[in-house]
Amino acid sequence: MNNAKRIRLISLALAALSSLAAFAAQAGVADSAVHAKAAGIDLIVYPMGVKDVVTFTGSMPLGDAFLAAKGDNPAVPTLTAMLLEAGTTRRDKFAISDTLDGIGAQLSFSPSAARIGIYGKSLKQDLPTVLDLLAEQLRQPAFTADELAKAKVQLEAALRQASDNPGTMARETLMLSIFPAASINAPVAREAMLKAVPQVTLEQIKAFHAKYYGPAHMTLVFAGDVDAKAIETAVAHGFNGWSGGVDYLRDAPVRLPAKAAEHSIAMKDKASVSVFLGQSTGLRYTDADYLPMTVGVDVLGSGFTGRLMAAVRAKEGLTYGIGGNLLGSDYMDGGLGISTTFAPELMDKGIASTRRELQRWWKDGITAEELDARKQAMVGSYQVGLGNTDGMSAAIIGTVERGVGLAWLDNYPQAIQSVTLEQVNGVIRKYVDPQKMVLVKAGTFSK
Repeated sequence: MNNAKRIRLISLALAALSSLAAFAAQAGVADSAVHAKAAGIDLIVYPMGVKDVVTFTGSMPLGDAFLAAKGDNPAVPTLTAMLLEAGTTRRDKFAISDTLDGIGAQLSFSPSAARIGIYGKSLKQDLPTVLDLLAEQLRQPAFTADELAKAKVQLEAALRQASDNPGTMARETLMLSIFPAASINAPVAREAMLKAVPQVTLEQIKAFHAKYYGPAHMTLVFAGDVDAKAIETAVAHGFNGWSGGVDYLRDAPVRLPAKAAEHSIAMKDKASVSVFLGQSTGLRYTDADYLPMTVGVDVLGSGFTGRLMAAVRAKEGLTYGIGGNLLGSDYMDGGLGISTTFAPELMDKGIASTRRELQRWWKDGITAEELDARKQAMVGSYQVGLGNTDGMSAAIIGTVERGVGLAWLDNYPQAIQSVTLEQVNGVIRKYVDPQKMVLVKAGTFSK
């Protein structure tokens, strides 16, 4: 055996061992995680081979808050969440920022229709300080008139900026077209939000906070250099005596029937046209067909290796980027979306090319070679994602929000590897109909 061949075989062996080691290190999440409860909050603590660093993520469900606000004032949930970071009854936002900066820690909130997302990161020794700040911001927001006025200005500016973005407007129109109004996947139209923002009162904010915020059904996940007992003590210190909270809303309304439609949003002085194409599928993350559908959609539209990029960009040169993904499947019935941009003069050709590739994917399915390559890529990406505290904590909180157990994380690689070609091609034809898709175009259509 020559040296080159020997080196190659050694390299392949080492790569295989590395992959197996990575998988082994990440397997057994369900067995390694410690479950506890403090002050009514569910805790999941997962030790990892890092020193001194802890990342935590959290999810506080809002139940029917989003849907209720649609019928009242749709800006209330967003403004309430924004004011969490605008100071508490004990200290203003600058003092909070100074405290976090002084210890090099992070703490932030990300609201959505379904929940308030929480993210934090600190040294192990500083975790009690950060958790006390978290409790203070969630339990005792100041809700002052001055800060509400500032938040309104910020929200209005963000809405106006989004209204001038072709991609944002195209996506919004697609989601409103394929999901019923009673679905959390159907956003509030920006025009309605702009009208609602000035009308929000402090009394509405306080009432919303009192009704929907609380520890019941709330989960905090900690990953890194963690001590479960110390975390229980710290959470109890900050949150004892807090009550209330609601569960996730998972009862989806009746699906809209799939129906072909086209929407054109003319906008001035845009360099390109944003195009979205999609339809409802009725699939949820917990459905047996979800993983095969994910594989199929990844083959169609995932990054530079997807068929859409190969055909519409690489072969025909009609766009710089195009992709497809599943939409809104975490809590309710979801959908399929394809997004891209075209120069105005290439729009018609680009849409036609996209539709041809979509039709070929639907009619002929994917190949065995594509399936094997996609499986390898998905498992590899998954394993890399769990290799740090941020990725692990996000993955664990994701299982909570989607209503699956931690064992799902351990079983994912094998579940992906078990997906068959027949399953993928079957679900593509089962859930997708290229003739019944909604097409949305937003931008300047001619120069």
